[in-house]
Amino acid sequence: MLNKEGKKTKLDRRNFVLGAATGVGAMTVLSPERVKAAAKETMSLIVLYPNHAGARFDLRYYRDTHIPMAMKVMKADSVMLIEGVPAGDTPAPYVMIAHFQFASPEALKAGRENPRMAELRADIPKFTDIKPTVMVGKSS
Repeated sequence: MLNKEGKKTKLDRRNFVLGAATGVGAMTVLSPERVKAAAKETMSLIVLYPNHAGARFDLRYYRDTHIPMAMKVMKADSVMLIEGVPAGDTPAPYVMIAHFQFASPEALKAGRENPRMAELRADIPKFTDIKPTVMVGKSS
């Protein structure tokens, strides 16, 4: 490390760590404000498939056929699939959760009102016998 005069000095680790922590702390204080300023509200359509004894769910068909069809029909910006897994001996409360994101309330509304949604609903028995729960939400 060089001092103000350009001479080599030992690194003062204590002050270095304190300085670094102070810098991080200052960023952390500012961070939520920056996140709020940069965040853009999006809309979500979340489809939950509750688990129950003997539930049938064809994961391969769901991922390879149903989800691409859903994306095409609803024109969602993205989808995240969350497959439920057991926690030790406890079965997962949900077999699958699909989280579709839309850029705006209007985009979500257009997706849900697409006449081809009937075709999408008719596809459900091809991969499961579970009655899905649907939730609409917004995030910012």
